[in-house]
Amino acid sequence: MNSVPNRDFMEVHPLHQHQPHCKQQCFVFTEIADIELPAEITKFGGGNEKLHCANGGIPSYNCKKDSCSESSAERPGGARGRKILVGICVVLVCIAMAGGIPLALQLRSSSLLEARLAFIRRLLTESPLIEGSWKPPSDVKLNSSGMADIRQNHIGAVLWPIAVHCGAQYLDAVQLVLEGIDEAKRITASTNSMHIVESADEMEQTHIRGELAVLMGIGGGHALGTSLAVLRSLYLLGARFVSITSLECTTPWASAAIRRRDYLAEENATNSLNEFGKTMLYEMNRLGMLVEISQLSEAAMIIALRTAKAPVLLMNASPLSMCNGTNVASIPDHVLSLLPENGGVILLNLERCGDRPINVREAIIAINYVRKVAGVDHIGLGGAPKSYALLLAELARDRVWGNAAIKKLVGGNVMRILREIEALKNRLPLFEEWIPSESIESNSYCRYPET
Repeated sequence: MNSVPNRDFMEVHPLHQHQPHCKQQCFVFTEIADIELPAEITKFGGGNEKLHCANGGIPSYNCKKDSCSESSAERPGGARGRKILVGICVVLVCIAMAGGIPLALQLRSSSLLEARLAFIRRLLTESPLIEGSWKPPSDVKLNSSGMADIRQNHIGAVLWPIAVHCGAQYLDAVQLVLEGIDEAKRITASTNSMHIVESADEMEQTHIRGELAVLMGIGGGHALGTSLAVLRSLYLLGARFVSITSLECTTPWASAAIRRRDYLAEENATNSLNEFGKTMLYEMNRLGMLVEISQLSEAAMIIALRTAKAPVLLMNASPLSMCNGTNVASIPDHVLSLLPENGGVILLNLERCGDRPINVREAIIAINYVRKVAGVDHIGLGGAPKSYALLLAELARDRVWGNAAIKKLVGGNVMRILREIEALKNRLPLFEEWIPSESIESNSYCRYPET
């Protein structure tokens, strides 16, 4: 057995048994005092220390030639050595905080899931989690268990598209959307827990009050009756976004994504976004309405991204390379890559792909994939497996998802494009055009002939 002389005691002691493995393995906790930690984390030192090490709560420092740091207190200069080590740790903590290293990064052990969940819950009280393409449950009342489910999932705001069946196009689609807006207002008025908002500031204020903010929109351009006047009237009623088309519901001015092979296109139907469609888009920009493009055909999506004067929105969507299901809009990678140029945001639905439920691991892979293609400033959420809190707690184990990045994901990016479209309001010229008669003369559109 090797040995070294100890000059203080003038006798021979064996080398420390664990010297080769005595390494520093510390988790640095940021703002730990504000987080509710489970008992197993706080049983050493009361949970108030800034530094916890991996060897059962007892600090373990790098081994020196003579001995490990546990015996340094018995040696001359041990107190000074401890002070130096504490000073180094304080500097490292400051560097970590200044660099924005997330708390969730430092809580990556699966045994600390409750601490990560507590961190996520606190974050969601600061920033509203905005869910896209929401509709009220049909079997429960919103002022009872329905609202309880929303609060339990930590949802702070929703985008509610008023849907009208495609078969109503050229018939009573405008009337139906007016009735849908009236119903939405009556539903929200029946509870003190929901509030229809018309701006980003109102959404933030509603979240601060602890209420659910509802941003109302139109779930398909066929409900506009190919009329700019109808579009402006719906804005005055509180609609703040328009899905240019719904799935397989091509309008005379915009082509929709088609999934069925037996689909019969109408005569004279556009296969993209025609000139009147661009005029509709410009008028939405002028009014301050978000343009939602996820259900457009691929060609129309590209034109909309390059034509719009403000960032666009893609709701209830997923990357085509990962999911081509019928319950979501499948967006090709080259379309996602255009989002940074436009500034738009895609809201990922990560609940199901067709009939198959998506698990948390698959959801995280999808989020990171879209982040790689489009960037962290262009991604949001429109559905999650199990719960948003669990998904975000697991996502935050990755070092690239700091506090700022998670806030962008849960709603910050949507708030940004809302403010950008609001800043553009009334800065474009007023459009007063009518759709060319040849675009609608071959269908059964009910319109009183002009004199």
